Amino acid sequence: MNLREEIFKYNTRQGNEPVLSSFFSNHLKKLIEIGAFSVKIKDIQDQLVKDLTEYKTTYNLSNIVLGMSGGIDSALTAALFKKAGWNVTGLTLPIHQNPEETQRGIDACKALGIAHEEVDLSDAYDDVISHLHEMPHPNGGDTKAEKVRRGNIRARLRMITLYNEAAKQQGIVGSTDNFSELSAGFWTLHGDVGDVAPIQSLSKSWEVPALADMMGVPQETVYATPTDGLGVDAGDEAQFGFTYLHFDIVLLGLLNNIFSNEGADENDVAIIDSVKSKIKATGYKRINPVNLRHPLRGNGLYDALQNLDDNLLGD
Repeated sequence: MNLREEIFKYNTRQGNEPVLSSFFSNHLKKLIEIGAFSVKIKDIQDQLVKDLTEYKTTYNLSNIVLGMSGGIDSALTAALFKKAGWNVTGLTLPIHQNPEETQRGIDACKALGIAHEEVDLSDAYDDVISHLHEMPHPNGGDTKAEKVRRGNIRARLRMITLYNEAAKQQGIVGSTDNFSELSAGFWTLHGDVGDVAPIQSLSKSWEVPALADMMGVPQETVYATPTDGLGVDAGDEAQFGFTYLHFDIVLLGLLNNIFSNEGADENDVAIIDSVKSKIKATGYKRINPVNLRHPLRGNGLYDALQNLDDNLLGD
């Protein structure tokens, strides 16, 4: 099986292989030729495990807590931390959740041999919603904006729970976002983020599933339809209106300065514009918080603080 076939395999949802126009097929071919879709998955694993091991030693840590959504990202993140020698606790945190998603999270913990705990936050979520100003009922309100607001509350409740557990264990929280989600803004500020993000540089359409498969993540998780579990839509790709493979082709093409609209038809242009719009509209999330310069000293205080951090770590 060649690399293109491997990529298509991991992007097949419920038996349906992604359909690429000739325009997107040609760009995928170019990206494969320049190595934007890396074939060195084992090297990626080895370096990430090395970095996680060094981070653990540098900060004298041993315990990591992360939310197990039932998706591939959390399962792969857990696998990487475990291989790096961390004590990993996976929490399933259902909030009126599809039981199949929760069960996949439990199954992943078992398959990876990590500790598991479940905290059902449904009642807590309902209570918070009932106290917020002009917030629709948890099961009501059909607009996208209302669903996003409720989804953000779910993510922030989960993060409160994760940080509480991490504090109890004198550990930290693992972040499970991938590079495609980071670029698209498919995450909640002060919600589904953590302290260390092992897969935040990996593409959703290729590196994440290929590495997860290599590391023994259950097959039902590797091939599950991507979803944030926040109740916004039927899944990530349903929110896009196209696949993660389409998104990554545009994203990686732009990052490698080889992307052009030449030869794109009306549907292709609509996807391209949508990807660009999502990246542009969510840039503020990737630089949060914004550290303003000191009115008189500029960035000197920040630089000095970073130097102090470096010096103290070396003591």
